[in-house]
Amino acid sequence: MIPSTIDNSQIGILLIDAQPSFWDSAFPDTDDQKEPVLMRVEHLLMLVDWMDLPFITTFEHPISDKGELPDRLQAVFPAKGQRFTKKTFDCTSETEIKATIESLPVKQLAVAGAETDVCVMQSVLSLLQMDYQVFLLEDCLFTTEPHPGPALRRMYQAGAIPCTLKSLAYELVQSVDNMPWYPKRLSDENRERARSFPKNFIAPEGWPPLKPSK
Repeated sequence: MIPSTIDNSQIGILLIDAQPSFWDSAFPDTDDQKEPVLMRVEHLLMLVDWMDLPFITTFEHPISDKGELPDRLQAVFPAKGQRFTKKTFDCTSETEIKATIESLPVKQLAVAGAETDVCVMQSVLSLLQMDYQVFLLEDCLFTTEPHPGPALRRMYQAGAIPCTLKSLAYELVQSVDNMPWYPKRLSDENRERARSFPKNFIAPEGWPPLKPSK
């Protein structure tokens, strides 16, 4: 059995189509459902940048209509992150994107973004066929579909591993001595690096609860 432990030296992050048009379509009526997901994706990008994890984001064509990233996500975009525009729902069907993923020094990918039942699902199924271990950040996914359960089950049955951003964060730091969101708990040797940690990063225990879609 393939181990399902996240290896911080082998994990990359793939954010699929977290574009303004998809946020607006998925959460048309209320911010109280949007904010918990948007905040988690925002914190994911902060964590990626601080830990210098390989990071790829995709944007569905045409960007002129759908945009790239909401301002909050653009403000924390990882310094070494790579951006790609795609026309196919499965991002690995784009030659350049597939080649870039394969060039990353990773065997694991944590996936977030939209839409759960379209671009995310098709991309995840292909990544699994490419022998990547895929951790599906379920609390960082969103869609206009009110019933995404079948898509999630299909990905899990194919081998994707259910995960949350909190689980990812704690597996990445591994120890109470390494939690930069609790700087007072850091070991002395880690305090210096923690000073560069985003000051507006809220500890996972303080994130707003996800609210069920109506």
